[in-house]
Amino acid sequence: MMTTLNTRKNRKMRIVSKTRFAMSMTLIFIFILSTSMIAFAAFDTDNLDTIEDTKAYTYTVQSGDTLWSIASDLNKSQFDQEKDVRKLIRSIKKINKLNGNTIFAGQVLEMPLK
Repeated sequence: MMTTLNTRKNRKMRIVSKTRFAMSMTLIFIFILSTSMIAFAAFDTDNLDTIEDTKAYTYTVQSGDTLWSIASDLNKSQFDQEKDVRKLIRSIKKINKLNGNTIFAGQVLEMPLK
């Protein structure tokens, strides 16, 4: 008489219902696809309501200025607080080819147009 041992090494899984398996694989695929689409859309800067990246005028950085304060003042004076300050910061960084958020007193920055 021959018996089989159910150990971890020789245990085999059987697919009982092919329809149920196909449905679960389809749902997993849709979940992964939608999650990746949401993640890429969140980081896609081309989708945003962008500001013209043309250079309008220059601004000389004063002691104590930050990109946030400069963009906030620009938003009040040029855009009537219509724009998101973060978008203005990205635009300023792009025009001036800044990699980080560090600016220095005396540095001349070019500002975007309306």
